[in-house]
Amino acid sequence: MLKMPELKIGTTIDIVFENEIDKTKAHHMKALVYDYENSNIVISQTSPPLNHDFLKRRILVTFLANAEKRVLRFGFAAQLTDLITNYEIARDKNVEALILTQRENPSLVDFRMYFRLRPPSQSSVDLFFEEEKVNLIDISVGGAKFIYPKSHLFFHGDEINFKLIIDSTVYNLKARVSNISPPHDFLVNKTIQYVGVEFEHDNRQMNAALGRSIIEIERLLLSEGKIN
Repeated sequence: MLKMPELKIGTTIDIVFENEIDKTKAHHMKALVYDYENSNIVISQTSPPLNHDFLKRRILVTFLANAEKRVLRFGFAAQLTDLITNYEIARDKNVEALILTQRENPSLVDFRMYFRLRPPSQSSVDLFFEEEKVNLIDISVGGAKFIYPKSHLFFHGDEINFKLIIDSTVYNLKARVSNISPPHDFLVNKTIQYVGVEFEHDNRQMNAALGRSIIEIERLLLSEGKIN
């Protein structure tokens, strides 16, 4: 049986509203755990930020942790219960913080809860591995899936480095391999593989830029009738 990890202070968490899970327009936010005692969790203000209007909303909290020699994503249901405007994180340093109430024990979750979209060839988003542009199958604020020659060996749990270019701005980011699979027409394309990765970063500027680009691409594809 898989041993469930504990949430630790300093962990980066991902948050999505419970009623928006798996929806195209879902709001996905990141935050840092400041304190954790029993079912009460203190986190940093999210990116994008939340105000008092969002209190009492039920959310899904997910985080990465080591389990059985692999890095997996775990999550649990929680509720936003308070917003503190002057939480002290260090001497003479106060910040905004949110209080969560954990509603259940952590369990294994699928990180592909993020809305994923395949950018057209001439889009504002490009992903590079080892200085080579990869052929994206889809991308989201949480990760990506791409095509790569089978001659390069990827292993589940590997940490790899990428360059993500959004509107000519270059972001260096780390990601972890979450799955490797053959193409659907394996008998025809025996030389390629599908590689899924989960982004591991706390770059709010990159998150915001990628989120905006995905929305813009979605609008373009909708207007062209390529998605519905």
